[in-house]
Amino acid sequence: MPKPGMLLFAEPGDRKAAIKVAQELERRGFPRVICPYDYAVPQGDWISGISEVYDSLSLCTAILQATSTLIVESGITVTYMRHPADLAGAASFNHEISDGRYLLGLGTSHDAILKRFGIQPQKPLAHMRDYVERIHAAAPRQPLPPILIGALRRKMTHLAGEIAEGALGGNWPLSHVPELRKEIPAAKRDTFRLENIAPIWITNDRDEGLAFVRRFLGLHMRLPNYTSFFIEAGYEEEARRGMAAVEADDTAAIDASISERMADDIGIFGSVPQIRDKVEAWQAAGVTLTVSTLYTSPDQPDAIMRVAKMFD
Repeated sequence: MPKPGMLLFAEPGDRKAAIKVAQELERRGFPRVICPYDYAVPQGDWISGISEVYDSLSLCTAILQATSTLIVESGITVTYMRHPADLAGAASFNHEISDGRYLLGLGTSHDAILKRFGIQPQKPLAHMRDYVERIHAAAPRQPLPPILIGALRRKMTHLAGEIAEGALGGNWPLSHVPELRKEIPAAKRDTFRLENIAPIWITNDRDEGLAFVRRFLGLHMRLPNYTSFFIEAGYEEEARRGMAAVEADDTAAIDASISERMADDIGIFGSVPQIRDKVEAWQAAGVTLTVSTLYTSPDQPDAIMRVAKMFD
């Protein structure tokens, strides 16, 4: 079974350790890592508690220079945080020094997060189309890496199929992949990259695994982009319950809004054989899978290596 990608996060104090983890993943035969554009959350929930930004592009550059075969992807670089001309130069640099091992993941983030930084979001589809055009216009003589667009709903996936080389999702339901695939032009389907990042939890206790996935997805119920996506993907009842629980600020009810069917469709959890079967199911669906250990442990390098050893 081909190994999945790994989400590789580096907060202050762990950045050198993250680079060593990337080198170890390469040694173990993992094909790629995705470096998330993330935020410091010192207290409270992950929206109201945001205090600063962690840049994924810097981590990508460092990993590319420390490895020789690993594919490294920014997943995602938030468009509003960098001018397209600035990003074009940085992305081209990574593409050139790595001999094509870098992938540029772009996304528009979420209104609630952007507004915390004083950014007024634009209409996502028009903004993304304009941003990609401006990246290309800013680098007429620089080689650019493949671009993947962060996509949840069908319309953004359709746009990715039109103007990019791939679509990068987070928490896609496996059952919804055929619908998303329909948005990709037939002429591009053989080369277009459909990628998904899924939460992973190793356990022989199914209730423990369900509790983790419910908590993980419950965090996303606070974001309207996700609730709209869950409705589109066939989980309207769960999304409506989650939105009502968010309105009541009832964390337990938010987590409980995630049905067992929904948790099974999105999360990867259970015993090692069960997890391997689920990874194979994603691969059989034609999706390039990356697994995420975020929120599973305060010690991310350790959590990542525990998962990596499972695929030896």
